[in-house]
Amino acid sequence: MKGRVLLLSVLVWHLGVQSGTATPDGFREASAITCPQACSISLRSTDRLPEASGAVRVERKGGTTEVDVEVDSMKPASLFGGDYNTYMVWVVPPGGPADNLGELNLEGDHATLHGTTPASSFAVLVTAEPHFLVTTPSTFLILANQSRQRAPEFQYPVLQGVYNFERSTLEDSREAKGRVHTELRQAFTAVRLAQRANAPSLASNEFTNAERALDQTLRLWHQSGDPSEIAAQARQTVRLAVAAQRLAMDRRLQGSRVGAEGSGGGNNEIRSLDPRGR
Repeated sequence: MKGRVLLLSVLVWHLGVQSGTATPDGFREASAITCPQACSISLRSTDRLPEASGAVRVERKGGTTEVDVEVDSMKPASLFGGDYNTYMVWVVPPGGPADNLGELNLEGDHATLHGTTPASSFAVLVTAEPHFLVTTPSTFLILANQSRQRAPEFQYPVLQGVYNFERSTLEDSREAKGRVHTELRQAFTAVRLAQRANAPSLASNEFTNAERALDQTLRLWHQSGDPSEIAAQARQTVRLAVAAQRLAMDRRLQGSRVGAEGSGGGNNEIRSLDPRGR
């Protein structure tokens, strides 16, 4: 417990954190990229981080599309404060769910990412997120592909009013001082989000496993252990915390259904989620 308190004082700069009002999932507009063979598209920045820039190269090979993303003039996502810690790249096909393509690991203000998708037409987005295992883009859109002439426009769902933040834009924000412990922040936030979902009550065993994993992450960090080992343990903490959060949400939904339908509403058993989210 002391370790968690110490880490919290190191990772959080301000005590007061504002939160958007929780609302149903909203929608945002995007423009699809369609390249029969290969093309390069610029990424346009938003008011979240106006100085950011980037490009995406798309190449269709058989039934797979290779996507290479490069971004510049970035600032650590943790500067948004609250629950935001990292940047994720999304591939969003028209009418389909957003696909988490991967995490952008900044080296200074630069990052690259290579990924693949079976989709042949899609938008490419970069958003700020709490951790690498998110499944729906947040409203903190940082970069999106430029619209092309006659490119189809479509809407995609976003998760809004859920994550806490201290500032909505990094325009004119100060630079981060020292190393940003992104993996530790993600682990800490994932456990916090599971706690908000009432996982200590609705998924107690799974939440206890996540807490123990976080404690182990903190022990490694305090011992100045191998950075790769700390990162691996932190990512395992995120997996366990997300599993606890999902199970808690499933059980809360199941409880609501039983309350609405009566005790004869069917089988109330819910299987435990695999820590990897499968």
